[in-house]
Amino acid sequence: MGGLLEGTKAVTRPNGTIEADGFTYQTAEPDIFAGGDAYSGPRFAIDAIAAGKQAAISIHRFVQPGQSLVYGRDRRQYKELDKEAAVLEGFDNTPRQRPEQVKSNQKAAESFRDLRGTFTEEQMKKETERCLGCGATVVDDYMCVGCGQCTTKWKFDAIHLERVYDGQGVQFLDMKPVIVKQMVKRQGKIAIKKVKKVFSKEEA
Repeated sequence: MGGLLEGTKAVTRPNGTIEADGFTYQTAEPDIFAGGDAYSGPRFAIDAIAAGKQAAISIHRFVQPGQSLVYGRDRRQYKELDKEAAVLEGFDNTPRQRPEQVKSNQKAAESFRDLRGTFTEEQMKKETERCLGCGATVVDDYMCVGCGQCTTKWKFDAIHLERVYDGQGVQFLDMKPVIVKQMVKRQGKIAIKKVKKVFSKEEA
């Protein structure tokens, strides 16, 4: 690291990497975050990208007053379901469909062709019927911006967005009195600020 960490509380390991929290990537110096090879040593590029994303979330929360680095974040601690204890009698146990192999005298390594077959229409229908339709979904607030583009790519209303308002809306015909009220209130605040400025100048 050279002299990059001199004068800070950040600690380095014997191999030269920086010690940091494995979840938030925050070092012993609160405003220094480390990830990627500098934290874990040489690993896959995708690991560094994932660490960079999580560190960016931590930094964003760190600079915002009153934010927690850990509250409400997915720790990605997945546990496999106990398949032995699962009750599956009420579900469809249709086996997974297998595409037919393309008959060819050539080998994929020699021809650079994909010799794998594709599902027939009937196989596609059977495979889609295997979905249990649990309805569980997780939306990443840092990736989904609510543009609705995904809803245009799927048929049969497979994906749809529902607009949820935190406050009660106003009907179009009743909008004018509400707008006028807000305008009067804003003009009043502006007038009060101007009066305060005049008095502060006179006192000075």
